[in-house]
Amino acid sequence: MNLSSNFYLVNKPKTWTSQDLCTKIKKTYKFRKVGHSGTLDPNAEGLMLIATNGFTKLFDYIENSDKTYKVKALIGYSSPTLDIDSEFNKIRDIHVSSYKKEIESFLVGILGSSSQTPPIFSAIKVKGKRLYKYARQNKEVDIPKRTIHVKDTQLLSTVGSEIEFLITVSKGTYIRSIVYDLGKHLDTEAIVKELVRTKVGNHDINDPEVVMNAKLLDPDYVMKPINWESLLTLPHIDLDKESNLLIKNGQFLSNDLFEEKTKHIVTIENEIKAIYEPFNDKYFKPDKVII
Repeated sequence: MNLSSNFYLVNKPKTWTSQDLCTKIKKTYKFRKVGHSGTLDPNAEGLMLIATNGFTKLFDYIENSDKTYKVKALIGYSSPTLDIDSEFNKIRDIHVSSYKKEIESFLVGILGSSSQTPPIFSAIKVKGKRLYKYARQNKEVDIPKRTIHVKDTQLLSTVGSEIEFLITVSKGTYIRSIVYDLGKHLDTEAIVKELVRTKVGNHDINDPEVVMNAKLLDPDYVMKPINWESLLTLPHIDLDKESNLLIKNGQFLSNDLFEEKTKHIVTIENEIKAIYEPFNDKYFKPDKVII
């Protein structure tokens, strides 16, 4: 089966890397190209937004890229990777139910924008090399901080040395770093035990379009795309078929076609062909051509 350019929601299994998921979908369904909107650690599972073929060019135009996670964390434990993917050790016997107020205070305190230092075991590039490669070579490196935004948090349970909470964050936020900071707040250390991404933007892991694990490598399974209008909020214009060649060749379009001076999605028969942006008083120019 050879499907067209589209967006899909997929439930990534544990142990697979995000790139594993893209590669297997590409081979199974014979796509030219498959990309994703945000990495999930191998130990994590849950919802990933996948784009195929030309739609891989559209990730930058998705306005709501917040992610929601259900997190299980072990308090009083440490590991090099800040999760249970590497050897981990108990460093303090702690009963988290005694620290419920402190945990709730931390979760409220991280709401809003702040700076975060990503974990050394991550795929971020510094000086052209992935951070985890520095870590494996025991080389020190200055890790640049990044601005993140925490939209919502909710403590779900405290049992033994384990807590469970929900958190909604901006793209690029590392939950392992948040859990590490929680440990420091409690004067100890903490690691991620389980991580499940439950939402991407407004889409939920229980949505009917989500491709579940058992179907991922079935070439006869018909993947259901999600409506691009639920992800892309730019204004758009729909042109006739005769405009197809103009767009394909990257030609300018008259300002008269556009309602306002801002980026527009250009479609033909409601299929995305390009993103156009203002160029001058007469024309819009192509920003991305999808054809």
